[in-house]
Amino acid sequence: MKLKYAVVYERAPANFSAYVPDLPGCVSTGETLDDVKQMIAEAIVFHIEGLTEHGEPVPPPKMSVGDAMAHHIAALAEANEDVPDTETTFGIVEVETEPSPATAR
Repeated sequence: MKLKYAVVYERAPANFSAYVPDLPGCVSTGETLDDVKQMIAEAIVFHIEGLTEHGEPVPPPKMSVGDAMAHHIAALAEANEDVPDTETTFGIVEVETEPSPATAR
């Protein structure tokens, strides 16, 4: 089954990081943007496999890139942080996974 998740990418002074708002706890880092794009795709698959193995529901992709942007800004506001001067980009990552009977609807 193909799933498309919105991803938030941030450039830090020494590396790049990424997280998936629809999959809480699914994060990755890499030395370059290309590295972190590859790593977050692998992290999504690993995260989904872990949820499936433990019989937990897999959150379906719901956020668009625009939703991910709004989520990111709201998370910064909730943490009382200003919008950072760091480069933040957003994208969609498509992954192939095995169908799961525990997938959330």
